[in-house]
Amino acid sequence: MLELLTLYTIGLMGSAIPGPDILYITRTTLDRGLWAGWIGAAGVLFASLFYLTAAGLGLGVLGQSPYFQLPIGVFGSIYLLWIAKSIWNETIHLDNKHDRDGHKLHIFLKGMAVHLSNPKAIIFFSVILAPFLDKGNLPLQILVLTVGHTTTFFGVAFLVSRFDGFFTPHRAMIINRASAVLFTFFALELIRNAWLAAQEIGL
Repeated sequence: MLELLTLYTIGLMGSAIPGPDILYITRTTLDRGLWAGWIGAAGVLFASLFYLTAAGLGLGVLGQSPYFQLPIGVFGSIYLLWIAKSIWNETIHLDNKHDRDGHKLHIFLKGMAVHLSNPKAIIFFSVILAPFLDKGNLPLQILVLTVGHTTTFFGVAFLVSRFDGFFTPHRAMIINRASAVLFTFFALELIRNAWLAAQEIGL
């Protein structure tokens, strides 16, 4: 029981560390409302299941491989830079309820892509989490970790939605610009990881 509680805490706290995934859920909730935020959170959660399963099957070591980090760094950084550019140029329409609905599948898939290219997630699942997993009790452990991630991702969207009335178009624009800068920072971090991986490979 204590082991499962430990895993839940690891899942809860690990996913709560600020990164592209939390930033995406926050922005989506502010811009499109709670349901859109939860859809984005579901996309992030679905992607985390991929990493959880890989770590549980002993594939976490792949996340430490330069042959894995190089393509993730290149394509992930390009994607995060594209998001940063889109956010920076985005027009804010907080009062337009129709626009705030958005395209549910697009929101979900974007959440998946953000998390799959998230350097924080790669390090968390391949380095920090993998040693705690026991293959003899893997399904239950993955379930507990998923509950921890669900608590964080959906909880963030809910908490952010409580402040919806506080955000004017001007304040939302400031948040968008700050978000764009942060996504650029995460992209640069991926570029750095790709550069180090390329050097390790000998390219």
